[in-house]
Amino acid sequence: MRERSAVISGGRVGDDGSLGPRADLAFIGAGPKTLGILLAIAAAEEAGAGLRIHLIDPFSPGPGRIWRTEQSPHLWMNSRTEDITIFPDDSCRLERPGVRGPTLHEWIHGPGRERLSRCGLAEEAALLDSQSFASRRIQGHYLSAAFDTALDQLAAEVHIHRVRAESVRRVDRGSGFTVTTSTGATITADVLVSAQGHLDMHPAAADAEFGNRATASARGAGLYYQAPGYTADLDFSAIPAGAEVLTRGFGLAFLDFMVMVTEGRGGELAPRGENLIYRPSGGEPVLWVGSSRGISYSPKLGYSRTAVPGAPEVELRYLSRLDEDSDGGKGGERAAGDHLGGGHRSGRASTVIDFPTVLGPLFELELTYAHYAHVLWKRGIDAPELLTLIDETADEVVSTGLATGPACAGDVAAGRRTHAPRHRACVEAIAAAARAVVTDPDDLFDLARLDRPLDDLSCEDFASAEVSVREHIEGHLRRSADAEHSADLVVFEALVKSYVAIRTLVRDGRVSHSDRTEFVEGSFHSLFSFIGSGPPPVRVKQILALHDAGLVRFLGPGLSVEADEFGFTARSTAHPEAKTFTHFVDARLARQSAERAADPALASLRSDGALLLEDTAHAKLRTDETGRALDADGEAQPDLFLLGPAVSGSTAEAFSRPHTGAPVFADNERIAGAILASVAAISDDRELLAG
Repeated sequence: MRERSAVISGGRVGDDGSLGPRADLAFIGAGPKTLGILLAIAAAEEAGAGLRIHLIDPFSPGPGRIWRTEQSPHLWMNSRTEDITIFPDDSCRLERPGVRGPTLHEWIHGPGRERLSRCGLAEEAALLDSQSFASRRIQGHYLSAAFDTALDQLAAEVHIHRVRAESVRRVDRGSGFTVTTSTGATITADVLVSAQGHLDMHPAAADAEFGNRATASARGAGLYYQAPGYTADLDFSAIPAGAEVLTRGFGLAFLDFMVMVTEGRGGELAPRGENLIYRPSGGEPVLWVGSSRGISYSPKLGYSRTAVPGAPEVELRYLSRLDEDSDGGKGGERAAGDHLGGGHRSGRASTVIDFPTVLGPLFELELTYAHYAHVLWKRGIDAPELLTLIDETADEVVSTGLATGPACAGDVAAGRRTHAPRHRACVEAIAAAARAVVTDPDDLFDLARLDRPLDDLSCEDFASAEVSVREHIEGHLRRSADAEHSADLVVFEALVKSYVAIRTLVRDGRVSHSDRTEFVEGSFHSLFSFIGSGPPPVRVKQILALHDAGLVRFLGPGLSVEADEFGFTARSTAHPEAKTFTHFVDARLARQSAERAADPALASLRSDGALLLEDTAHAKLRTDETGRALDADGEAQPDLFLLGPAVSGSTAEAFSRPHTGAPVFADNERIAGAILASVAAISDDRELLAG
């Protein structure tokens, strides 16, 4: 352990004597992503010896804004305590041993006890076991402790500025940047890293129109509209008790909103057998919730692999072969997983891979194979020909999809038109083969039905549609707790592995910007979130309890919203009725787009030509493979690095599941190495000029 060297500043000039002088390295944003990079620097050969590192963030370093320790106890993590770590372990493929540390579960019941007790959270923490979902404020304390670990391991001098970065300008006739903070202080850095996580967005055109309607009605109908945003930062106090609120979005942002205006207003949930009952405070509104799917995200499974001993492990069979070059030359370690026919990959290592004709179908086949391999094993069915058919279908996808190499836009469009019906026919052939050997309809796999289970729902009115939505949510909750349907577990595992593989291809430039925008961050990410990033089962029970209490109502799937001077009118594709509301909450995060980012630091860099945006919808910032920002001319800048969800190909994740070889830790090591190399090169150049 090294002697810690950290100076905390509120940002006033002269606070610590450090504001104004040149820093070697500065980070805008000091949340979990920056923490991961600092841990990687601490694990480097010299642990950042001699560096002056400045962290600029109005929130505490480590947790940052999203995981800050001062927030409602009703806002939870979306993963079990045993499934969260900020530290790499032996499963990670790193060049050097990483800084090790505990998982969230280990920390809560070990080194974190004293800190949590000191912060008044001992009672809350004592109720948590490895399967629990901790509050975000407990996660914030875990990240604060991890930041202390980073400081202990770093040999650098670290300055912490609890202020906002307001502008960034390149130093005249030299490398580096000057950051002006919200207090007027300046920090000049040789190398600057922007790692801010999810950025606030200026409203999209449609959202702005809803907001304009509400503003214009302030002295008339009294309309209320809340645009997408991070729920914990939003003020819902203007929504009165008893108000009927149109709520668009049925994901995690909705759940945050739901608990903030129910339990957060004094209501209480209590056990009733295996379910819950809600006791209102009288201060709650009534939430009419709908979305494109019309149902809540899939609840977390209530069992693990220990419930299915001997089940075959899930390994990618098709997608893993497409990213062998992205594996740093280590693809040979996965040769056993190569189930594509020979000859398809030769000469195509750097080819852009089409999503609709190759990646999307291979993703579906990965899940299909994992599902049926498990079902055949679990039910004792001897039908290897079914699995062979899936392998052959994948082989055909690759041979036809990659056969022609790069093509013009017209060729791609024509190929997609001819490929789609052919692939659907192949999927139907697999489904028919499965029905011939699998006798239980609940054991069949249909990705389209899994993704959009109520798309074909047709009802006479709101009431009957609401019954159907309720029945589906209840049935899904029961199935998620039943290990008899353990094929769902392997589908989840295949989904996560596929997501990582496709994101790696995106990072390495193997997916076009338009495909990334439309598919990877559109329909594919939506499916991943719906199946793989759903809520704790108890959250779904809370939805049902609030529905019993009449405080949550279900609008149905295919939700559309129109606005006029009288309010916001909601319609569902499941029935002909419409309902108009005076209160409307968009319960979702705004999609990340560098063009709409409400961030003054990035805006100043962009105005100076230091940033290059994609030429697509929801455009993101462009970098090279090491995270160095491309300027307006497309040239990589060795002194400016960009990380986060608004950056094309960036690994946005900061922490991950332990013992899974999560690629985020190798990414952190790679990026930290590039940052340190840039700092060293700039320092050498300065010495040469001085000499």
